[in-house]
Amino acid sequence: MDQIHPPTQKPKHTASQEDHDSPWKGALEVFFKPFMDFLYPQIAELIDWQQPVEFLDKELQKITRKSKNSRRYADKLVKVQFLNGSEQWILIHIEVQGAAEADFAERMFIYYYRIRDRYQKPVISLAVLTDTQPSFRPNHYSDSIAGCSIRFQFETVKLLDWQDKTDQLLQHDNPFGLLIAAQLTAKLIKDGKNRVDNLIGYYRLAAKKQLPREQVVQLVVFLEWIVALPEDLTPYYNEQLEHLEEDSHMTYISIIERQGIAQGIEQGIEQGIGQGRMSTLQGTLQKLLQLKFGESAAEYEQRLLQAEEAELTLWTERVLFADSIDGVFADKA
Repeated sequence: MDQIHPPTQKPKHTASQEDHDSPWKGALEVFFKPFMDFLYPQIAELIDWQQPVEFLDKELQKITRKSKNSRRYADKLVKVQFLNGSEQWILIHIEVQGAAEADFAERMFIYYYRIRDRYQKPVISLAVLTDTQPSFRPNHYSDSIAGCSIRFQFETVKLLDWQDKTDQLLQHDNPFGLLIAAQLTAKLIKDGKNRVDNLIGYYRLAAKKQLPREQVVQLVVFLEWIVALPEDLTPYYNEQLEHLEEDSHMTYISIIERQGIAQGIEQGIEQGIGQGRMSTLQGTLQKLLQLKFGESAAEYEQRLLQAEEAELTLWTERVLFADSIDGVFADKA
């Protein structure tokens, strides 16, 4: 398998964007099975992975739109099928802002009962905490008054618990270990050069993963996005990338490809708020095409508007590794 790394250019995602939830949203969709295998193996074992997984973004938007909390979260609602044939909805909440929140457990409960009430579906509620406060470990919501009571329990994992097990994260065959390591770097390492050195090390390890080339590219994009290097580290970052290429002869990824993927994911998510899935896919793909292929993308605007959802999804995946715009829209994969 080709080894891959980002180009020697200014990092797109800076420290001011550290708390943005977009990289986690994208990473969950691309690496959902590795995510479940790594953090929730007891649930992953129940899922029939031969059946398609469906991300219910539109359904989740409907229940969170009227939330009194204006903060944004990397929430995902996923439909899977268990090995016993039953359909299950999994609500995943990622606390990416890194701050302990008093009403976290209550919000988990609110999302749970809203889904059950609106869609009449059982829900498996999971929480991933990325904050650095060891004592913040909510796993239930309870309330009691005048003899009436309720207790809602949910599964929680704390990424901080992996702080002393970084070797396991880095050497594990599961690519999601690198993403957890990147999140810990973003939260715990303040020295800029150390952050760069860690990120370069993650690139080396990503290239060694037994993954399809396009997934290795995606993994690299998410690693840089999560670590979110400050702009003043650009010279040192570029210097280390140059050494990486010299030492390892890694395959070059164009700056347009890398930044186009990341910006397309981010802007596609922005466009998706309050809109349908089709318009989200069209907006995401149009932005990716413009970033990667320039003016020639305009010729395909009408085709995007007339396309079916399956076509839009396929073309969006192809943008990641296509060498030409014709390769994106080719009749054969």
